[in-house]
Amino acid sequence: MIKHCLIACAIVALVVSINAAEKTSIADSIVHEKPTEWKVFASGAPVTAFALQKEYLWYITNDNLVLSNLKKSEVVKYSALGSIPATDLTCIAIDQAGKIWVGGKNGIAVRNGTTFTNYTAESVLPDNSVNAIVVGRDGSVWVGTDNGVGVFQNNTWKVFKSADGLVSDKATALVVDNNGAIWIGSDKGVSVYAGGSFTIYNMKKGMSWNHVKALAVDPKTNMIWAAVGEKDVNSFDGATWKTYMDIQTELSSIMVDTHSRVWFGSSSGILKFNGEEWISDPKQHGIPANQVNDMFRDAGGNLWFAMENGVVRLSNPYPY
Repeated sequence: MIKHCLIACAIVALVVSINAAEKTSIADSIVHEKPTEWKVFASGAPVTAFALQKEYLWYITNDNLVLSNLKKSEVVKYSALGSIPATDLTCIAIDQAGKIWVGGKNGIAVRNGTTFTNYTAESVLPDNSVNAIVVGRDGSVWVGTDNGVGVFQNNTWKVFKSADGLVSDKATALVVDNNGAIWIGSDKGVSVYAGGSFTIYNMKKGMSWNHVKALAVDPKTNMIWAAVGEKDVNSFDGATWKTYMDIQTELSSIMVDTHSRVWFGSSSGILKFNGEEWISDPKQHGIPANQVNDMFRDAGGNLWFAMENGVVRLSNPYPY
């Protein structure tokens, strides 16, 4: 193991420059590995959002979109996404055709092959400030903005606002449940789009706060989890909202593994709820920082965490 780590640390990242890409010295090299199967891919800069496409990791850091080949240690940095500068980027998603959707304060950039297509409020988006992107089970792409939700399907755009049934025009979080319904978090509650209409949930319907910061769905039970207010967590089983209050740390993201354990990203590290107890795990296992900005579960059940100084992968989370 020590020999392998020394060899990995000695590898210099091969930097590829294509189109709007710039050379960069940031390389995702494994800097730590524990028997618990945590792996740290250090970037040396905050990673705010990311997405995995086979062996390629796309992530946002320091106002750049970065593509990293995890097998070959190749890294490409994009400082411009078509006509949109790679500044103030907030979210990223990969659609069913393999296109990369990147959102920020200047609209949307969609990468198809080696080119970018831009969508802004001047063309089709309800607003340039994009807070979340999610891909529906039918292949549609949902874009949550400060002034409505844009939906891209069959090469056309449709916009939903409060006049169409949203509880609020400001969309802060998006998630697709196991039945294909789209859950839209906002500053005034949750709007659920299913069957062509919206259902509204807020404090009047059992939530502890209206302001929703993050959403996640249990892949087994379809339970919905929401980080709301300052430090509350709400769960919804399809009939009743339950509240977990005063988590003692501000939550930024939520993820549910295939064993129905709920993982929370916070400013104090990783917090896990196994259905009975809350387990705090600040800066352990060689994790490079406490702040967790984003999380996702890949198709193999591995858990990924975007941190202040890199990306962390937990390859076998179930004994942990």
